[in-house]
Amino acid sequence: MASSVTKTINIQASPERVWEFLNDLANWPQWAIHNVFSATPGENGYWNMEGPRGMQHVKMLSNKEFGILDQEFNDPVEGNWLVPCRVVAGSEGAHFMMTFTKPAAMPDEPFYKAVELIEQEMGKLKELLESTPG
Repeated sequence: MASSVTKTINIQASPERVWEFLNDLANWPQWAIHNVFSATPGENGYWNMEGPRGMQHVKMLSNKEFGILDQEFNDPVEGNWLVPCRVVAGSEGAHFMMTFTKPAAMPDEPFYKAVELIEQEMGKLKELLESTPG
């Protein structure tokens, strides 16, 4: 199997609204239901995110003009990794894309299980943004 996987979801909301919502890490427990139980500001631009593997430290490397929402993760189990993300305009709203590259220290099975859970989380994000006025 590939060591990188890109997942995309179409959301019927403006790209600006999707970008703003995702760029605010305080919103993540609302949609990242498998991986983020709580999110609180930390030091040096990082956020403390409690999840199933313990406390992760996440920094958003974002640029609104280009729809960039890259995330730098410091994970207690898998180590450091970067998740490139983009929000781009689509014919009926926005396309949100995330690319996951398996960290060298992470076995295949948990990586692909995590990708499956991310698909569910992206569905929750779509549901949340499409069901609330913006």
